[in-house]
Amino acid sequence: MQRQHHRRVGWYRYHAAVPAVRDPYQVLGVPRDASDDDLKKAYRKLALKYHPDRNPGDKAAEERFKEISEAYATLKDPQKRAWVDRGGGRSPQAGPQPDFSTVDWQTVFNDADVNVNLGPDMPKTGSAVFDALFGVMTNVLRAQGALPGETRRSQASVNLKTAREGGTTTAQVPGPSVCPNCRGRRLEDDGQPCRTCGGRGLKRRGSRVEVRIPAGVRNGTQLRLKGLGGPGNPPGDAYVEVQIELPDSVERVGNELRTTVHLLPSEARQGADLHVHGVPVTVPTGTQDGDVIVVPQGGIAHADMRVTVQVGVWSGLFRWARDKISTTR
Repeated sequence: MQRQHHRRVGWYRYHAAVPAVRDPYQVLGVPRDASDDDLKKAYRKLALKYHPDRNPGDKAAEERFKEISEAYATLKDPQKRAWVDRGGGRSPQAGPQPDFSTVDWQTVFNDADVNVNLGPDMPKTGSAVFDALFGVMTNVLRAQGALPGETRRSQASVNLKTAREGGTTTAQVPGPSVCPNCRGRRLEDDGQPCRTCGGRGLKRRGSRVEVRIPAGVRNGTQLRLKGLGGPGNPPGDAYVEVQIELPDSVERVGNELRTTVHLLPSEARQGADLHVHGVPVTVPTGTQDGDVIVVPQGGIAHADMRVTVQVGVWSGLFRWARDKISTTR
C-alpha cells in the first residue's frame, strides 16, 4: 500500500510540473478533424478581430492574438498537431510542449492572409514579436493624438537644506516625453519653432526639467509634473520621486534625524550656539558627555533632530576649526 501511495504522489508531481496548455482546437473553435483550410479560415477570422491595428494598447487583445497565433502555428505543423492529438499538454506520454521561440511569425501571418508587416527593425521570432506589434501601433496612435500619453517616472536627489527649506532641482524625464519648453505646442511664444525640441513638441530621448521642492518634503514624495510625460491626447504626466541625501554621520528613523556633535570641554561647561547640518542648536550650560539635545523640527518633514553630545579636546577642536572655516567662506 505504501509503494502505491508513492507512485500516486510521483504522478501528481509530474503533472504539476507540466504547464497548463489550452487545447488549440478549442482556442480556434474548430473540430479535431478540421482541414488545413478550415484552420486557416478560423485563424484569419479571429486574427482580424484581435489585430493590433484594431486594438492598440489593449493587453487582453494582445494576449488573445498571441494565443490564437500559437494555436494556428501548432495545428498547421504536422508534428506539432500530432503532439496535440497524442494528448499534448494533458498527458506526459505526449512528450514536451512545442517550442515557439524559432517560429517565423511573418510566414505564419502571410500563410493565413493576415496583414501584419514586421519591419526590418522588429523581431521575427519569439514572444517579442507580439509585444512589438502592439507597442508600435500604440506609439503611432499616441503620436497622432489618438490615445492618452503614458506616465513617465524619474527621481531627484536633494540635500537636507533643500528638503527643509524648499528650493529647486532638476530631474531627467525619460523619453519620449513632452518638450518642457513648449509643452508640446511646437512653437515658442514668438511663433517660431521651439528651439528646445526643433518644433517636434517632444524629446525622443527625454529631457532635464526643473522641479520645485516644497519645504518640509518627505523622503519618497512623488511630485507631479502635469503634462510632461509621454506624448498623446491628453499628454501623460511625469512623476519625480524625491530622495533626500543624508551625510554619513546622520541616521534617519522615520522622519526623525539622529546625529552626533563634538564639543570642546569649555563649550560643554559654558554652553554654545552651533549649527549642526544647517540647523541652529543651542548647547545648554553644564552639558555632559552623552547628553542628547532635541531640536524641534530639525529633522525631515518638520520632525525632530536628536543630537548626541561627545566631549573631547581634539575632536571638539577639529569641529570648532571646521565650523570657523565654513562661516568665513
